[in-house]
Parts: sequence; C-alpha cells; structure tokens
Amino acid sequence: RRCVAVRAAPIARMGNKLCSHPRVILTEDIALHFQSSDLKRDVLPIIQRWRADGAELGLRLPEFQATFDLIKDTEVQFKVFDTRGSGRVDAHEVFMVYILLSAGSIEAKVDAIFSIFDFGGCRGHTHSLNFQEVTLMVEACVKSVRKVCYLECDITPALISFYCDSLFDFHRVSHADRITREQFKQWFSKEAAAQAFVGLFHDACGLPDINTQVQKVNLQQAQVFQTLAQGKLFVRSEVLSNSEAWRRSLYGASESEIQALVKLMEDAAGRIRTERFHAVLRPWNIFNECDLDGSGEVDIKEMEILLWIYCRKKQDPEFVKTFYKAVDQDGSGTVCRREWVKAITESMGAEGDEMSLPGSVSNC
Repeated sequence: RRCVAVRAAPIARMGNKLCSHPRVILTEDIALHFQSSDLKRDVLPIIQRWRADGAELGLRLPEFQATFDLIKDTEVQFKVFDTRGSGRVDAHEVFMVYILLSAGSIEAKVDAIFSIFDFGGCRGHTHSLNFQEVTLMVEACVKSVRKVCYLECDITPALISFYCDSLFDFHRVSHADRITREQFKQWFSKEAAAQAFVGLFHDACGLPDINTQVQKVNLQQAQVFQTLAQGKLFVRSEVLSNSEAWRRSLYGASESEIQALVKLMEDAAGRIRTERFHAVLRPWNIFNECDLDGSGEVDIKEMEILLWIYCRKKQDPEFVKTFYKAVDQDGSGTVCRREWVKAITESMGAEGDEMSLPGSVSNC
C-alpha cells in the first residue's frame, strides 16, 4: 500500500526543482503512523536510544522492530524501506521520513536531521558535517520520502550535488572543510527550495483529515439550507443564489461558478431539494479540499485522491486514467472544479441516488 503524493513540479530557476505544491496527502497506514508521532515525545527518544545502542545503520527486521518500537505490521513497514529485498534497511532513511512527517516545529526538524548525520562529534569535530556527510543527509531525505510517500519530482544525483554545493558556497567553505549546525540552519533559512521540500511534509495532510473537513463543510451547508427552507423540503434557486452564508461556504467561487452550481441543483420549477443540494455540493467540497494549491484545477494524481474520497475506496489506476480523460473535456491537461462537479452530477439520477461515472460503469 502507498501514500499518494501530489505532483511535485519545478519551483523556478535552475536548481529549484523540488516541490511547488504546499503539502502531501497521506493515504496509507505507514505514512499516517509517522505523521501521528510527535518529534519531541516519540522520535527524539528513539534517536537517543539508537545512538546509545551503537547507531547501527543497516537494520535487519528484528533490529528494525526493536529500534522503532513497532507492534504490528512490522514486516509491511520493513518492506517499504527494503526496496531491493536485501533484508536490511537504512536507518537514516527511516529517521528522515519519521522526522519530516512527525509533529514539531520546522526548526526542530532541521536540527534533528542534522544531528542524525553528526558523525564528526565522536572524532573531535563537534556539531559539523563534511561534504560527504551532507550529501548522505540529502540523499536519505529524498530516498525516504520517495519510498513512503511516492513523491514525484525530478531530484537527480546532479541536483542533490547542486544543493550540497550551494550550502558550502553560501558560506564560502571549501569542500574539504566542514559545515557547522548553525551554518546549515542559516543556509536553510535562505534557501527557498529546501524550505519547500521540508514544508511539503511538515504540512502533510492525512486522508482521514480531509474526510473530516469535507464532512464539516457539508454540515455547515446543511444548516444554511435548513435555515433558508424554513421547514419546507426545498429552497427556491434565487433564494439560495442570494444567500451570503451559502456563498461563504463555497471556497471563493466565482459568480459564474455559483450560477453553474445552482443550475445543476434546480429542477424545472426552479426548486432545489435537499438531496440534490448535497449531491452537487459533496463533490464540490471534496475537490476544494484536495485542490492543494488553490488553483481551481487538479492533475491526474490529485484526481486519484478525489475519486478515492468520493467513492470511499481506492480506484483502479486504469479507471482513474479513463475517468480523467473523459472529464477533461477541453483537453487542457487539467480538470477544473466545474468540469469535475458537472461530470459527477450529470451521471446521477435526479435525486443523486444513481451513478455511472464517465469512462466506465459505476465504480463507486
């Protein structure tokens, strides 16, 4: 099972190819397990015990289980990191994703990441890293999140080297010398791409959290409908359209989007019944919670999450592709929220009780 991450596109200039979306959506148990941990309470004590026990880098299954206090799904989690089937996992990789996803301040996470690789302290170089150790640190961060979160971004060995160079160049330090912890923190505070990479996981959102937020908005909208209906089973379309309380619940919808929603809801007599009201707004709310950058458009990876939440189960990748192609009617390569809601609601019965999604028979 996997954690589904959104596309990570280039930020800007050469070198800034890490991540442009503000967060990752975590869908799988291992990622949610890491996210539920607290850096200070859970992760740092594990690091301390690991060091006290000799800081073994290549962990076999029993050592992996003992080091990270795992009670269940130990083999499943072990295989996530043991992608080569060697029977060992890199402790650095586990610690990196553990730190990045755990609850805690970014400053504390950066400090913890550095401390994992502070090998020099036992050789007389306190709180400093050489160029090779910095490279290992960045590589471990990238590898770990790829394995746990399946991050899609073009982070090549050359790009990793570029950022390591930039760290040393920022302080005018030779590759033969060492970077201190304070120098690393100073560089991080100025390097936008590094901040974006860490922030992507620091602000990660679990699939259960998105479901909870969608339900919260659904309830708010239901209360607005009940107030407007005044005991009736329907609301006149013009009454809903003019409701400021309802408009405020629509994630900054434009006037044309509001009128499109009303048109999808109303019957021939201009009435909007509660079933249709919720049938139209549920996919609208799901879209907006999954639209990570607030652009009003989603790509195919975000569409996978949309369908997962809407259908309440993970969809086959081929179905996602077929659906995405069918819904992207203008061929733009992205799907806007109006296209998404229109495709969902037009596949329903009048009361929202039947469904046959575009591109396939009913999958939900």
